Amino acid sequence: MDLQTEHDLDDRPGDPVVVQTWLGAPALSYARRPATVLDVLDRAVRRWPCRTALVDVDGLSVTYEEFAGRVETAAAALHDRGLPPGSSVAVASGNTLDLAVLIFACARADLVMVGLNTRLAPPQWTYMLEHSRTRLSLASAPYLDALPGAEPLAEALREGEPRGWSYARQEQPAEDATYAVVYTSGTTGRPKASQVVHRCSVHSGMSYQRLLQLAPEDVTAVLFPLYYISAMHAHVLPAMLAGASCVLVDTTSPKEYVGLLRRHAVTWAYAVPSWWRLCLRVPELGADALPATVRVAAGGAPFPSDLQAGLRERLPQARLFDVYGLSETHSPGCIATDEDLRARPGSVGRPLDCMEAEVRDDDGRALPAGRPGQLWLRGSLVTTGYAGDAEATAEAVVDGWFDTGDVARLDADGRVTVLDRTKDMINRAGRKIFSAEVEELLRRHPAVADAAVVGMHDALAGEAVAAFVVATAPVTAAEVRAWVREGMADYAAPKVVELVDALPRNAVGKTDKAELRSRLGAGPPPEVGAAGPVPAQEVDAPAVLHALAEPHRAEIVRLLLDRQLPVRDLVAVTGMAQPLVSHHLRVLREAGLVDSTVRANLTVYRLRPDVLAELAARLTSMAERAAGTARTTPW
Repeated sequence: MDLQTEHDLDDRPGDPVVVQTWLGAPALSYARRPATVLDVLDRAVRRWPCRTALVDVDGLSVTYEEFAGRVETAAAALHDRGLPPGSSVAVASGNTLDLAVLIFACARADLVMVGLNTRLAPPQWTYMLEHSRTRLSLASAPYLDALPGAEPLAEALREGEPRGWSYARQEQPAEDATYAVVYTSGTTGRPKASQVVHRCSVHSGMSYQRLLQLAPEDVTAVLFPLYYISAMHAHVLPAMLAGASCVLVDTTSPKEYVGLLRRHAVTWAYAVPSWWRLCLRVPELGADALPATVRVAAGGAPFPSDLQAGLRERLPQARLFDVYGLSETHSPGCIATDEDLRARPGSVGRPLDCMEAEVRDDDGRALPAGRPGQLWLRGSLVTTGYAGDAEATAEAVVDGWFDTGDVARLDADGRVTVLDRTKDMINRAGRKIFSAEVEELLRRHPAVADAAVVGMHDALAGEAVAAFVVATAPVTAAEVRAWVREGMADYAAPKVVELVDALPRNAVGKTDKAELRSRLGAGPPPEVGAAGPVPAQEVDAPAVLHALAEPHRAEIVRLLLDRQLPVRDLVAVTGMAQPLVSHHLRVLREAGLVDSTVRANLTVYRLRPDVLAELAARLTSMAERAAGTARTTPW
């Protein structure tokens, strides 16, 4: 039989699933599977040595054979450093071919890659570096100065003579070996290092492939950072299993992304919902320009029905998917197919073929269909735990079942509807309010583009609802409350409604609810749109210097020198994506440079009046100094 067409894996819909032991418990598993991610790569090299494996951000492409050779060379270079097995290698890099090589090289050299989130401030890396006991730090050029002691990534991977792929089965790692860790977002405290394990990664990649049915002619765009769980599992591994190609993406511009989808004839595209909402503003996002884009997914946050409708209208040829998962499940846990989304709006579909779902009450008892409770998942994608945190592991994984921390319900057909994060559920005088349901209702208001709901302290009821609303037309707090009362229940109506120009996003594009809660503070609730100015304070020179060291933030400050602008105008003028502009404004606000006020129901940003004159003078001095016309004046 032709090696390239032989059906040697259980990676097609309907292929059998067996029960094996994982985490000391029964787990649904794919019997015919590669043992490790190295075996996934080895199979691709043997089947499709000359097909394009990855395309770098600069357009450089490598075949599977060439990519594997780079991995072998890099693994030998790492091995020659004499690092003990299991040592941590930290890396700060954008989505580059070198970073993709490093992931597999760490697996090949029996090391653990620690990907540093490049959207975080460098001081936030300190905990990860210390917790992981990093032995070697690497960085691509833009991040070398920010990561103390780091060596250039590209040079470290190319030390020694180039090698060809020489992987042998006797060198095969254990299936339960950890080859990377992904630090969780840390919204409930210190981030935890979720272990990325060979067996789970293989099952994750195969689960995507069973659903997507990629072929060698397919092309996937890797928008998620490679240090993030979904890049490897939703894109790189399924593509390797199919002999397809991955195009690495490193842009914050929806327009550039849509252009990339067209240029490379991308067939599989996956992003967070907020990114797709920005892409809908790009006129080129349409079937005429993107006829090849036939699979489109959203994940990481609820996939609103109006966004689905917008994507269906613009890309009628595409099948939509809603991916629900966590770092601890190696990306997916449940996936709603296009048919699920049409038949059961709001559902995230059924568990994957190698996963089970159970909804339990507070005492751990399984609940019948239709009853909300804690969502637990079990199967071959569940991690072995958190590195260096046995206590957190024991709490999260019990008899093979993983506590997702989400509130959900199952329907009679086994589909899962996620109602809320447990910590985001609002308890108003004993009545449970699910923020996701309120947010979905608010987004259906004709004057609302987006919304986020959090709980706030209420002296009488314990908790009340606070809503942050991005409006596209004038709307009042009373109208927002009336909309919720009519669509849900009177007790779900928000006590506080704040109009904002954009919702804050974390590093992977999810709504930053911790930031929203911090805005509410401990004082009286704000009125509609009352973001309020930052109290007068001394200028923090180090914070200002850090804030202005980033060119995009310096550009925003320049634009605000003589005017007040909302986020949408800053997006239009700078060409940056809205989440990135919002992130930079938050940094500038924390540095004491920027505050906000409300004008005609619109939040506008300005430089603080008490530092405006001084800042203008210093910026002028800095510009003159750069041109060599002024003496040095320290901040």
